[in-house]
Parts: sequence; structure tokens; C-alpha cells
Amino acid sequence: MTRKNPERRQELMVAAQQLFYTKGYENTSVNDIIKAVGVSKGAFYHHFDSKTAVLEAIVTQIAEQVVANMQAIIADETLSAIPKWQKAVQLSNNWKIERKAEMLEASRLMHMDENILLAHKIRTETLNGMAHEMAKIISQGVDEGVFDVEHILETAEIMMVNISTISETMYELIFNYEKYDDPTTLALQKNAAVQTAVERLLSAPSGSMPIIDNDTLIAWFAD
Repeated sequence: MTRKNPERRQELMVAAQQLFYTKGYENTSVNDIIKAVGVSKGAFYHHFDSKTAVLEAIVTQIAEQVVANMQAIIADETLSAIPKWQKAVQLSNNWKIERKAEMLEASRLMHMDENILLAHKIRTETLNGMAHEMAKIISQGVDEGVFDVEHILETAEIMMVNISTISETMYELIFNYEKYDDPTTLALQKNAAVQTAVERLLSAPSGSMPIIDNDTLIAWFAD
């Protein structure tokens, strides 16, 4: 069996991502991707069995990068639990807003009817990965006496599901902006409510567990 070439696979993903953003996912064909990279059809299908498989790889890579960015901070033994949380979520938020167009387009594609099952799969895998990382912070916080949690991993899983509702709210408000009188205020209210829920879940001090700072959240609605 011919071994897969990671560099070629990545090259196909980069070309596909650029085409998805310039031509639109719906208007991009496998042949377009092949032409952009300059490979044979066989070379494409050696790495991916469809255009949807390329999309899955792109979105999965984005999710994995978010987790990887946070892992370095979570492993930092010089930080106590709450500052570690604050630094980790800030890094994640900064990374996403720097790639605003890319993140919004990926979200739009994942909300297409034909990608619902794929979106559910990726969301589940991402939340599980994030929960395991966040459980490390929770465990540390319990040891430090700043959190009061009995079932650490289960609490982390519940926490991540709550946090993920912000993403869904943001998608609805950004892509259906005209339906709301003041979508930015609604997003700020959702963010505050989720932060309160997380702090109560962990028995953490009020105001200590930000999800998205207000300036970053407002930036998502800027043209």
C-alpha cells in the first residue's frame, strides 16, 4: 500500500480552504481542488474520499489547534488554577478573533443541512477534548481550595456544554443579524449568564471565570 504524504494532504487542505472561502464551499468541486494543487485525481482520493472529507479535516485541524494552544498553558506549573483558566481562555479567544473570517466561514459550513451529522461529530469530539483539559484546571483548583467540585470530569463536561452555547448564540446573532434589534447586547447577556453558571458550577469566586471579555465579543460583530 502506498504511504500517505502528510505534506501533500496538508497542501490539499490549504488549497481547498482557500477555494471554499473565495468560491464558496457549494461552488467548489474536487476538480477545482485538484487543479489548484496540480495533482492527479488519484492523488486526491489517496488522501480524501470526498470534498466533505476535506472539510472535516480542515475543521478538525482548527479544533485541535485550539486545544493544543491551551495545553501549554494548562501544563504551566507556575500558574495557579484561576489565572491559568483566565490565560487559557484569553489565548483561545485571541487566536479565534485573529482568524475571524476563517472561523465564521467554518461555522457557516458546519451549519449547512448536509453537514449536520459531521458538525455533531466534530462538536462532540472537540467538547470531549476540551473537557479533559479543563478537568486538569478544575482538579488543580480543588487542590488549591478555590473550587468545590466532587465529580471533576463530569463537571468539566457540563461546563463545556454550557460554554458551547455561546458559540451557537453567536452564530445565530451574527448570521441573522437583521432579526434582532440589538444582537450585541444579547450576546453580552448570554456571555454573562454562562460565566455566572460556570462560576456557580465550580463554586468559584464571582467574576473570576471569564468566558469571553466584552471587547473581544463585540469585535465579532464589527464589520
